[in-house]
Amino acid sequence: MKQLLTVLFLTFSLLTEAQTIRYDTIRVSADDERNIYPTGAQYHHTAAEPLKSTHNQRNENDVPMFDRKKFRFGADLGLSISRNYTRLGIGPQIGYQLNRYLLAGAGIKYYYTRAATTSYEIKSNLTGANLFGYLYPIRFITFFAQPELNYIHSTLRYKSNGNKEKSKGMVPSLVVGGGLRIGRSHITLNYDLVQHVNSPHPEGFYLGVSAFF
Repeated sequence: MKQLLTVLFLTFSLLTEAQTIRYDTIRVSADDERNIYPTGAQYHHTAAEPLKSTHNQRNENDVPMFDRKKFRFGADLGLSISRNYTRLGIGPQIGYQLNRYLLAGAGIKYYYTRAATTSYEIKSNLTGANLFGYLYPIRFITFFAQPELNYIHSTLRYKSNGNKEKSKGMVPSLVVGGGLRIGRSHITLNYDLVQHVNSPHPEGFYLGVSAFF
């Protein structure tokens, strides 16, 4: 009899344990206090693999096309003064540092030129646009190229009778050069390959200075 009661007791205990409710194995609503999983997902993680918050994660697709810190703003300056010749050039420029070896950009320019001889005097006003590129093979050396398209308006005055002739038109230029890079400034020895008769650049080689910030 005792053996029968013992068997019945053990059987009852096993059945009771098997019917114990486990909240991690039944489905409950998302707002139920018994829900041990985050809303919308059921997953496990360990202490070695902590949950990662996506609140501050940067989407790789949101990387800007241009980095504002790589933009460079500057001016191209030119000045040459003598008794019979004056040349002044100034032009705001905007560039972008593509990498450590190359700076490229565009700008606009204004040139004023006055030249005089014993028989005539010519004054020119020229405005235009340009593209430019600086190549840095090493840190302190630069090579330079700048194609330009300018519009010129000039006046030729004859000293003998005071008569004036006016002319206007487009003037192309292609300036190349090389020299030193000092910080974000450049001192280069330049040459205009086109050598147009109304070019704002001097004949032969000349010194050019530019600075970017």
